[in-house]
Amino acid sequence: MKNGHIYLSQIKLDVLKFIKHFIQHNDFAPTYKEIGHKFRFSRARAGAIIAELYKLNLIDKNKQAHRNIELTGKQLHKISMLKVNKSYSTMEFRRWKLWKKVFMKQV
Repeated sequence: MKNGHIYLSQIKLDVLKFIKHFIQHNDFAPTYKEIGHKFRFSRARAGAIIAELYKLNLIDKNKQAHRNIELTGKQLHKISMLKVNKSYSTMEFRRWKLWKKVFMKQV
């Protein structure tokens, strides 16, 4: 993060798109091991990337221990608009997170 902006790397975007595709085709999320296998890196590296995507509010996590990755409708829509190495304002992500908190309290 620099000057209130984040830059999305190719691997983060690829992992995000893989998660989206996996959920759409299987109706459940991939495990960190499955993500690591797909991209030929360790489960720990997959976990680190997932943690970064979670911090950016591009994914959610539920309380399950195993397949805990979730995507909201707004996140699914956002994925198709993201670009590699494009600057995104952290304020944009914060507003998105605030909207989610308000929405989730109403549900």
